[in-house]
Amino acid sequence: MTIESDVDIALQDPRAVADPPATIGDPGRAHAEVRPLLRTDPAHPPDTTVDHGSVGDLEIRAASVRGLSHRQNGIPRQDAYGFAVTAGQDWLVAVVADGVSAGHLSHEAASFVARRGPREVVRRLDHGTEAAELPWHEIFTGLAATILTEGTRSLRRYDPERYAADPPTETDVAAAMATTATFLVCETGYQRHGLRHVYVAWTGDSPAWAIAPDGAWTSLSAVKGEGEEVGSSRVVALPKVPRDPGGLPYQEHMLDHRSTLLLMTDGTGDPIAEARGEVAAQLAEWWQRPPAPLAFADQVGFGRRSYDDDRTVVAIWPASPQEPR
Repeated sequence: MTIESDVDIALQDPRAVADPPATIGDPGRAHAEVRPLLRTDPAHPPDTTVDHGSVGDLEIRAASVRGLSHRQNGIPRQDAYGFAVTAGQDWLVAVVADGVSAGHLSHEAASFVARRGPREVVRRLDHGTEAAELPWHEIFTGLAATILTEGTRSLRRYDPERYAADPPTETDVAAAMATTATFLVCETGYQRHGLRHVYVAWTGDSPAWAIAPDGAWTSLSAVKGEGEEVGSSRVVALPKVPRDPGGLPYQEHMLDHRSTLLLMTDGTGDPIAEARGEVAAQLAEWWQRPPAPLAFADQVGFGRRSYDDDRTVVAIWPASPQEPR
C-alpha cells in the first residue's frame, strides 16, 4: 500500500500551483483578485491538503481546497476527507465531510469524521463484516456521539465563562459544529468479470459519482435538488442521525472496473449539478487518467463565477485499465 504522501499548504499562492490557475468557463473577477488571508490559528486546517498514492489495482488522488469566500474572510476550510484500507488491502474506504457553514466549529466536526470514520468502517471489515452488511446506522450514530463528546470539550475551551456552571447541551453542540458525511467502499483488486463492487452511504448533500470509460456520468448517491428523496437527505447533518435506520440513504453498485469514482462535497457537486453541462465535460476530460497531485488540487479548485465554496474531491482510478476478460 502506498497511500502515504501528502502535502499541506497553509497559504496557497496562485503562482505556486499553476500558471494560469484552472478555470471552467467564466471564472469571475474574484478568482484572480481575492488575496487569501493566512490562517492565524494553528488549530485551523491548512488552506489546501493534497494526497496521492495507490493500493491494489487503484490509483487515488484527493484534495481539499478552501473556497474563495473563506479565503477572503479568513474563515477556516470546513471540508475534510479521509481514507483507510483493510489489513488484507482488499477494500478501500473513503469519506468526505462538509462542515455546515453556520457552525463556527464545523471544521472540527468534519475533521473528526474524516479521521475516525474510515478507521471505524475498516475495523468492522477486518473483523469479518461483509461490505454489503456494514451497519451504517450504527457507524453514523457512533460518529455523532464522537462529535457530541468532542464538541462539548471544544465549546468549553472556546467559551469557558458561558459553560462554567452547566455543560453545553446537544443542541448547543449541533449548532456550533455539524457536518455532512458520505462514505464510499470499493474493492481494490482487478475484477475478472470487468465489474467492481461499490457501496455508498451518506447523510447530507455531498455526492458520489462514477465516470464511465466513454465519459458518461452516473450518480452513485443522490443529485442535489432532484426529487423528494434527495431533499430529505439534505436536511440531516451529523450529529443528527435519523432514528429509523431505513432513513439513512445507502446504495450498492456494480460498475465497470475501468470507471473513475468520485467522492466530493457540494462545493464541487453544485457546479456539476446533473452532470450534463460544461463543468462535467471539462472534469471528465481532465480526469480521464490521474493527474499530477498538485495539478489535481488546482483542478479541484477551478475558477467559475458564483461558485466560491470549499471544494473537496477523492478520485479513484484503475491503475491498469485492462479490458474485461
